[in-house]
Amino acid sequence: MTYLENTSKEELVLEHVLEYQRQFKIIYDPLRDLLIAPKNECGKRKFICSTLRPTKLPFTALYDYAGCAKFTANYLEYEELEEPNRLPEIMPSPANVIKWQAGDCFDFAIVLCSLLLGTGYDAYVVYGTAPKNITTKDESLMECPFSLDFDDEMDAEDPHYDADEKFMHKKPAQEDNPFQDFAVVTKQPHKSAFEDEQHAKKSTEEAIRRYREVTIDDDEPDFEPEDEHGRSRIHAWVLILAGERDVKESFFIEPTTSRKYALDNSPYHTCESIFNHQNFWVNLDPTRPIESIDVERFNEDVNGEWEYVMIKKKEKKENEEEEGAEVSEDEFGDEEDVLDMPPPWSPKLVIDKEKFAEGVKNGAKTVFYKKCKVDFYSECKQVDGLVKRVTLYEDYRRIITKEIRSYYSNRKDRLVVRRRFPYSFKLIEHFQSVQPSHWKKMIQVDGKSRKLYFYHHRVRDGLIYREEHVGRKTFEYYKGREDKLIYRSVTFDGEREKDPQALYLSRELHTQKDVTILKMT
Repeated sequence: MTYLENTSKEELVLEHVLEYQRQFKIIYDPLRDLLIAPKNECGKRKFICSTLRPTKLPFTALYDYAGCAKFTANYLEYEELEEPNRLPEIMPSPANVIKWQAGDCFDFAIVLCSLLLGTGYDAYVVYGTAPKNITTKDESLMECPFSLDFDDEMDAEDPHYDADEKFMHKKPAQEDNPFQDFAVVTKQPHKSAFEDEQHAKKSTEEAIRRYREVTIDDDEPDFEPEDEHGRSRIHAWVLILAGERDVKESFFIEPTTSRKYALDNSPYHTCESIFNHQNFWVNLDPTRPIESIDVERFNEDVNGEWEYVMIKKKEKKENEEEEGAEVSEDEFGDEEDVLDMPPPWSPKLVIDKEKFAEGVKNGAKTVFYKKCKVDFYSECKQVDGLVKRVTLYEDYRRIITKEIRSYYSNRKDRLVVRRRFPYSFKLIEHFQSVQPSHWKKMIQVDGKSRKLYFYHHRVRDGLIYREEHVGRKTFEYYKGREDKLIYRSVTFDGEREKDPQALYLSRELHTQKDVTILKMT
């Protein structure tokens, strides 16, 4: 098995990289450790580059970097390094990491890089140092990456909204007054601007004092003590270079959160080394901030800031030609074939369709963001079709709930989003177009009103909008009807005593008590 033994080519390459590590300590830094040949889960040393296993999985969602990063961050459960400031001693195969659905930052980076290489990206694993919130996957002070923009009422888009109310409250036109130009102007008493300013200042101070007496202000992050490890926390992430797959600009991807960072604006501190499935590059000055490193040109070694482990056959041949040595192809092949990169020792990455459909481990996952909490659920696992719930809070400690958004899929009524505002007793629901008779959106305030927006292709009765004010009035707007009906309304009076000769709605149809119909338009 590849887990328990090495092939002859792997042994030769392993001997070469271990000798390289020994010479590196002699020439450059005797105290610096390189992650070149760690042990696998069976205790066998493997060259780190052969641990990467480029794989293209048969899922369309993983054919671009965003889908791969999102899948890796959600599918795997993050585990911190046992010692935050030391490199891991065990580097398992990405196939087992996917099987276990758990791993540290290096496991995340290797799995993501393997998927990106399989889909044609020029991807690399980078490891160096990073702040505590990155190494611990703490997103509690980061903005939520999901779109949280909604048009609450859509009033501006609906020309019929509140049209009847505006007409009812329209102010009457003022009558012409022939003597209005000769009205006597009353002079106001003189006031001191200084006294007005002092009075306003005093009122403001008094209001602030009263507010502080009755208010506990906890709308600020909790105090975090200084990190005991400082800037020495080890972390691994992924680099995608421009060029392949029409990538216009190089960037970093944080595999634990799927966040994308620009090279000149990333949260990482320093860069130790970079590697892929073909070679391993060492940064000779790891103390430099990552912003000052030309990460895009590490494989060119223009300024002599990088060292690489494996010499490519083409590069070796060019060096021999420059020196004027005549080397036959047979001699060159006998000398250099033994140092070719061995094939990946890890088995091919395989994900079961059901596991991939679940998306998250154990069918549920919770992530905290700044004033926000997101609950993920596997599709078709919840009875009501819930796949994601986003809870927005007013404060950093997530005590006062502002809004709860629930996202659904595969529901019979095609409900996709439900938004609840607990303190205002408000409910908003969005539906997909499923039946000509169904509505598109509903806005309801308990015990007060309900607004229904219908799809434009409703052809049965032409109803496009309906608004109900509980116990007071209901009006509807129509469009495209043969009888040219565009508006219909019913006005109620719930306070009037029941009249046997009047029209009324029973309590089962409208409210808990009978309401009398005053007018129908």
